[in-house]
Amino acid sequence: MAILNNTVSNEVQTFSIGSYTFECRPYGILSLEKLYETAKQGSICQNSIDEFYKKNPKLKYYADGLLEHKQQYHVEIKDSECILYAKGQMTLSELLLVEGLAIKKPMFKDEEFESYYTLAQRKAKIDRKGLWGENIFNSCIEEMYK
Repeated sequence: MAILNNTVSNEVQTFSIGSYTFECRPYGILSLEKLYETAKQGSICQNSIDEFYKKNPKLKYYADGLLEHKQQYHVEIKDSECILYAKGQMTLSELLLVEGLAIKKPMFKDEEFESYYTLAQRKAKIDRKGLWGENIFNSCIEEMYK
């Protein structure tokens, strides 16, 4: 169990266990923030994400509204990322996927989480939420493979 100190963004949260403080990044996903950070400056991908957050400002701080500061959370570290159980058995990664605020990492293989992540991403895609309701997925993925 770790105590949430700060929610920097949907991509980064800081926790502490005793006097040890650490940053958490959601396991197995690429958040909109990560897509933005890895895209070329002024690219269609970055512009699409900027426009999305202008239309949906609360979603830019989705994790902050979901998580309670100074609250204890079950956190597991895997591959230098965090499996953060944010809402019962649902992880923050799943919650971001279902809102369309992230995509499952390409080539993600994890027997325990893959089916949950795939289902959450499929729901967002069907409901046209977040990056699935805009041109974000196509513009960002195209740029990644140029």
